[in-house]
Amino acid sequence: MKSKHLNGSTLPLLLLSLLACTVPSHDGIDPDSSQKGTVSGRATDAAGKPLPNANIVINNTQFYNHNILGQTDGNGQYKLALTPGSWYVRGTVPILFDNKKYVLDLHPDSDAAFAGTEGAIRNLSLKIAGERTGQFGNDGYYGGQVEVFTWGLPGEQITLTLQPVGTLLDGTTGKTIAGKLSQGYLEDVPLGKYTVSAKLGGQPLQVRVRNSGQEYRSSVTASFDPAYPGAEGRYKLNIEVSE
Repeated sequence: MKSKHLNGSTLPLLLLSLLACTVPSHDGIDPDSSQKGTVSGRATDAAGKPLPNANIVINNTQFYNHNILGQTDGNGQYKLALTPGSWYVRGTVPILFDNKKYVLDLHPDSDAAFAGTEGAIRNLSLKIAGERTGQFGNDGYYGGQVEVFTWGLPGEQITLTLQPVGTLLDGTTGKTIAGKLSQGYLEDVPLGKYTVSAKLGGQPLQVRVRNSGQEYRSSVTASFDPAYPGAEGRYKLNIEVSE
């Protein structure tokens, strides 16, 4: 079999084609104008302000790890060239909070697949709570999960109270959350830092962050950690309770 070599005129064209799939978008694009062969949109925070440098991933619905990468520009906008195929959009944004680096998934305004030959508009927004789309593996919630280790106490009778400390991870003002555990969990808690306390039948319990080396106390203040080592977009807080 003969090998094919790139000549001097072909190589620059190939490099330009590769760059079109990986470089950030430029200022001045119109994210509301759909064009065949491209996908465009904007990424915004909880206040509707642009999210610059958000990571955009255009995933192929048929082939694993076959994607097109890009970033939003200074106006939170992106526009990427597509190849033929079926695609959907994902996005993430890094945020520093409570001296921890979080990588949060962005919520697409539509999770329907689209043809590369047709193109599409897909806007994304930052959400720290609420249901995910349920499409292409995007299941569950954007909020954090609190797991409570009850060590023999009746978990269904335990009420957990979380008082926000400062603003939440997206800069908004949080509300106090009080809820009964469901199979040992409190789901979809807006991501932030909280002072956590617990009661059993109206009687206060002692609490601590699991595996922290802390002593039990009437309340503990903590923020969420990755749900498992190296996880991005999924966060969890593990609490132990005792009488």
